[in-house]
Amino acid sequence: MPFVLCAIFFATIVNQPVVPSTFIFELLEEFIVGMSIAILISLTVFPVFATMDIENRVNYCLINLQEMQRLIIHGFLCQDKMSAQVSLSRASTIEQMIRVAMIPLPMKLIEARFEPSRLLQRIFNRRRRNIIDLTIKG
Repeated sequence: MPFVLCAIFFATIVNQPVVPSTFIFELLEEFIVGMSIAILISLTVFPVFATMDIENRVNYCLINLQEMQRLIIHGFLCQDKMSAQVSLSRASTIEQMIRVAMIPLPMKLIEARFEPSRLLQRIFNRRRRNIIDLTIKG
């Protein structure tokens, strides 16, 4: 839709005699400056949301895995069958919650590759395979 509006605008204004001959270049300059500012702001203001989401999900999964392990051990060591069944069913519920939390992780890992911090690491370290020099010098 914006492209249609731009096309209609150009079709109506370009053929006017009062429009300077450099009008299109001025518009192109404003467009380039605007896009540069938008890219700069998006790289500085919104940099690492996928990485933070991955960290939060992994932390959530680890905390719940600890609780699940505790419930499973309690269920197997419990003398009462009913109490053991309750502990094992709680562990099963926590397992389902962990599975649901892990579903978006592959997509978030792909998004994290394109975050500015990763991009800057690739730019500065493109010639070096390792950040630390592991060769032994005598």
